[in-house]
Amino acid sequence: MAYETPIEFPLANIVRVEIETEETTPKQYRLTDVASEAEVTAFVSEGQENELRVRDTIIAQNNTEDIVKGYDIKLVSATMVPEVLALVDGGALRVDAEDPTGVLGYDAPPVGAPVNRKPFTMNIYTEEKDTDGSTKSYVKFSYLHCKGTPVNYSLQDGQFFAPELTSKSRPRSGESPVKIDFLTELPA
Repeated sequence: MAYETPIEFPLANIVRVEIETEETTPKQYRLTDVASEAEVTAFVSEGQENELRVRDTIIAQNNTEDIVKGYDIKLVSATMVPEVLALVDGGALRVDAEDPTGVLGYDAPPVGAPVNRKPFTMNIYTEEKDTDGSTKSYVKFSYLHCKGTPVNYSLQDGQFFAPELTSKSRPRSGESPVKIDFLTELPA
């Protein structure tokens, strides 16, 4: 029997996160040197193992497989980015009337009211490293139809604030729950 040698990718670091809203006029955010951690957990419909057993003998089994319905993504940010905070949390930015690029503050969604969060696509880029520590290539993970969840805050004296931005990617029927692209260089 001949064995195939698989291609391996030693991956490290988060070099970029791109977020693009899924609306008629999309807004795009490119985060570099911002995300320190991305924890991606499969959201699964668990299969079942139904066995036919007579005393000490298993006669048959009827098994159904686990099915991935999407992913839960927790992005830990090294700095606070108000625009992304508003997108994930579902609130509104307060901007300077004379300078719309000047952010004055943020208001979370009102208590007790439904929140209409905008869906977005999230791309997370990481590096394939070589034995000398240089970057050989990049790998892009794409998650469709993400919606944010309420943001938790943890502030500590003497520590930098690192917000955790959690979103849920739930693709539509027939769509892949994650798309992985192997790139020779980062897109411009």
